[in-house]
Amino acid sequence: NILNNRFYTKLYDKRRDFSFKVVTFPNLRSNVPVKPSYGVFVGELYRICKSSSVVTEFIHDVKLLIDKLITQNFERKILHRYLKLFINSQPACILRHWHSFTVNDFM
Repeated sequence: NILNNRFYTKLYDKRRDFSFKVVTFPNLRSNVPVKPSYGVFVGELYRICKSSSVVTEFIHDVKLLIDKLITQNFERKILHRYLKLFINSQPACILRHWHSFTVNDFM
């Protein structure tokens, strides 16, 4: 989108448009290592962050991601801990666009 001569971007996930459920992340009740599975979450945070130029879109997409991972038996408390580490690391995608925010904004 363009508004006031500025480009605004957000993540488009076409899987949300399907009328059926698409399994995209590991289920922690299966035979997968737990720690690398949470690493997938951090990788998704970077992907969403880099494609979102508006903080509200980033927060919205991260909330959807957390909800989806919880249905895959991830623990909310651990997800929030990794989210806090991500925010505190101040990646360039956050510093580039937004003022500070906290994990509480994602609840």
